Amino acid sequence: MITADAFLEALNLPTEHPYIPHDASASASDFDISNAPKEWSITQYFFSWKDPPSTSPIVQHSTSSNDCSADFPIPSWAAKFTGSKVCNSGVHAAPAITAGPNSTSTNVGFLEEISPCLVALFHMNLILWAPIVILICLRRLLTKPLPSNQSRKRNAHRQDNDEEINKQTTSSKTSPTSIFKSDPHHHTMNYLPAITKTNRTTHEGKKKSHDTLSFFAFPTNVFSRAESQDEAAMSSPTGGYFTYTVGLFFSAVIFLDPMYVFEFSRQKLVMVHLLIITLGMKRLGSKVALYTALPVSIIAFYMMAHQDLNLPTFSPGLYYDESNYLVSNAVSKWPIDKRTYDDGRGTPWMMTGDTRTGLPFMFYKIPEIDYQRRWIPLPDEKEAVILDIAFPSSNVIRNDKRVYLVLHGINGDSHEGYVADFVDRQVKQGNVVAVMVTRGFGGSPILGDNILHFARTKDVTAAAKALKSAIRKVSDDGGPLLYGVGYSMGAITLSNYVATSGAQCDLDAAVAISGALDTREQVKFFRSASLWQPFITKALRDTLLSSFGDKILNRLSPQQLEESIKAASLVDFDRAFFVPYHDFEGLEDYYSRLGAMGDFVSYDNKCSQGRIANVSIPLLCIHSLDDPVGYVSGVYRDPEKVVHTGDGNTVLLFTKRGGHVGWPLGINPSKEAWKWMSDIASSFAEAVDVARKESKIVQSK
Repeated sequence: MITADAFLEALNLPTEHPYIPHDASASASDFDISNAPKEWSITQYFFSWKDPPSTSPIVQHSTSSNDCSADFPIPSWAAKFTGSKVCNSGVHAAPAITAGPNSTSTNVGFLEEISPCLVALFHMNLILWAPIVILICLRRLLTKPLPSNQSRKRNAHRQDNDEEINKQTTSSKTSPTSIFKSDPHHHTMNYLPAITKTNRTTHEGKKKSHDTLSFFAFPTNVFSRAESQDEAAMSSPTGGYFTYTVGLFFSAVIFLDPMYVFEFSRQKLVMVHLLIITLGMKRLGSKVALYTALPVSIIAFYMMAHQDLNLPTFSPGLYYDESNYLVSNAVSKWPIDKRTYDDGRGTPWMMTGDTRTGLPFMFYKIPEIDYQRRWIPLPDEKEAVILDIAFPSSNVIRNDKRVYLVLHGINGDSHEGYVADFVDRQVKQGNVVAVMVTRGFGGSPILGDNILHFARTKDVTAAAKALKSAIRKVSDDGGPLLYGVGYSMGAITLSNYVATSGAQCDLDAAVAISGALDTREQVKFFRSASLWQPFITKALRDTLLSSFGDKILNRLSPQQLEESIKAASLVDFDRAFFVPYHDFEGLEDYYSRLGAMGDFVSYDNKCSQGRIANVSIPLLCIHSLDDPVGYVSGVYRDPEKVVHTGDGNTVLLFTKRGGHVGWPLGINPSKEAWKWMSDIASSFAEAVDVARKESKIVQSK
């Protein structure tokens, strides 16, 4: 057994930034300018409140003369979208980033900066609310489906009837009589007695007013009036016609949306659209219904005919190379229940990948993790990255347990929701988890000009090497095995590290969740670019500009900076910011270095397969086919060929549903949170653990 103190001693990493003088006025905490916003905290992103950002020597925001006090609180949507203050007068001061004696500034209009997010928010609400709106419209159209002209005649007749009843009732207050009214519509005689008021004395001597109503009057009077009001509402321009038009529009929206088409099939969604047209013809008349439906349907069907849905052409399931002994043995030890999701255990009321992606981040409770922070030095750059380590409560590490190196998502840190969920579950099982925070995130400083870009794998290499070295120092028999787990962008980086390092990889296995192997295909995923990426891009841009403004202006021209601020998607931001800042030849060059299959050409031989053929450890890539963020169908056109690249160490698992780092469970998904993701990563590591031990026994014999 290994104690936590012994492991930290063997790790031999500093507790403070190694290249910031401890006796200087500046310390690592002084650089904690901006905590990175969480990847999907959309509710918090728009509606939380915070104090206005203070100016710093790194980034200075120019403000007008009528700027408000620094103590004036502003909503986070304004602060995060503008990076400046909002005054009592409502005047917005556009941010200007300045640096050095010869300051250069750029000003981008408020609406121009946030318009992609506003459009995406409108689009997202339109799609998410569409099924509910359609159900409401169908219910109203199915209620008493009478032709419009008959409905109006009956309503007019009943209104005349009610007026005459009211007149007779008024006259009967002095002389109550029964009223006989012939109903020509029903060809029956209704008995409608007048309403009288009688005074009755209770046993306490008090008088109570009581309305007497005949038994026969109740169904004739009350129910008929309620029905006539509903029919009148449906026949009015704001009732039936409005309901019909709204139903038409939203039914066209869902049969044009790839997520709904993937979930329910286009034929069923088109049938819903035709059903609304049929009900509209019965309710409003053929002429009115068809005149309304024709323009909507023609436009929708034209768009459908020219639409590329980018849907997956392969089936969900597990793909692996059976000829690889270690991989096939690990798969045989891997419980099927742990890698299954599409058996009904998901959340049934989350209908598409959009809801399975976004809603979990709004409802789940993030556990609090007690980390011990260490810094990984990068001597050649005089930089350091954060390594947050969590140990079991016993502070003892058994040799049969595991050490995990975790990489978070694009705008996260060690406290990101699904990361904290995984860490919490693993330390309770006696494992050790070390989370490497992306360079410049989590409040970490960057002293030189080499700010982050996601094609860089040297930081992961340093973290894995440090952890592996510590394990070897404290254990004679090899000790716990080291496994990598990456989420979203962290999964992309992890896979790229495994492929790039080849036989020199310090991990024993790796699990990449919702991270594509070839990001070159992402430029074709237009739905993600317009719906989800504006929020991710805005959060990433805010973090970079607020923390490293002076460094950015040293390398980017005002025009390039302005293009970066206006970027509506990650693809646009990568092209406008990362490519010129880090001197990539172009977006294609950056993306070819970013993904593990970025240099893939063909499956003919190892040379044309690129660095994915160099994977030397079991690498499990997990995706959901309804992922609304990553372009799964474009990357994995032939999964069988992908898993047979190189020595066959790549394993692919696809579920039909799950979203992007989502996979919610049960009716109330907040109970289980990210349990499915956490369990599948740890269960695969356990299976590899057992398979490796068996292979050692076989080799020793």
